[in-house]
Amino acid sequence: MTGFKEKLILTLSQLEGLHAYSAIVGLLLICGLGVPIPEDITLIAAGILSALGSISLWGAMVAGFFGVLLGDAILYTIGRVYGRRAFQLPIIRSIMTPRRISLAERKIMRNSHFICFTARFLPGLRSPIFLMSGIMGVRPLVFYGLDGFAALISVPIWVYLGHWVGQNIDTALAMAQKVQLSFAGLIAAIIISYLVYRRVAKRRRAQRLIQRMQTQDPHLNPK
Repeated sequence: MTGFKEKLILTLSQLEGLHAYSAIVGLLLICGLGVPIPEDITLIAAGILSALGSISLWGAMVAGFFGVLLGDAILYTIGRVYGRRAFQLPIIRSIMTPRRISLAERKIMRNSHFICFTARFLPGLRSPIFLMSGIMGVRPLVFYGLDGFAALISVPIWVYLGHWVGQNIDTALAMAQKVQLSFAGLIAAIIISYLVYRRVAKRRRAQRLIQRMQTQDPHLNPK
């Protein structure tokens, strides 16, 4: 896979101007549809192009942000329009396995708001989660707001990483792996904190309910 990543960066680094922007958006769109092309490497390549002067740094970030959200929006819209019939579409059947879809559905059922944000940092589940978000009726404002907020965090990090390392592909790939591990650790910490918060909040709600019932009916108070 490393060889493919190097070839992808080298190929993109030969482009400039409109061709570079079009390639970045096009590749990110394909990534968003679930095709196994590394989204982070495409964004790093965009940063490298800005370091080479082929495109501007801000242009690389805007193209990256637009490409990321476009792919996400297409999957979400397919889910909202077709519902579960989307599973029968050739592009969906060829990319997303039933296991990935089932796992994405379970995660959304637990908390759609939380997973719409964290999905941006879960490469293997990102596409099926966005598709299932549309199928299960997650509101557009919620989906685009949380996904857009997550993209505002991830896209600049990857693009600036590419801009910072310049033409040193080996350093870029090594740094990409470290950033991915950092993201994984951060998401794990967020998930654990969120689960603890939900558990504590649920316990407090139960205690308040018991106290309210005891206030309304004194016979419920322990002697």
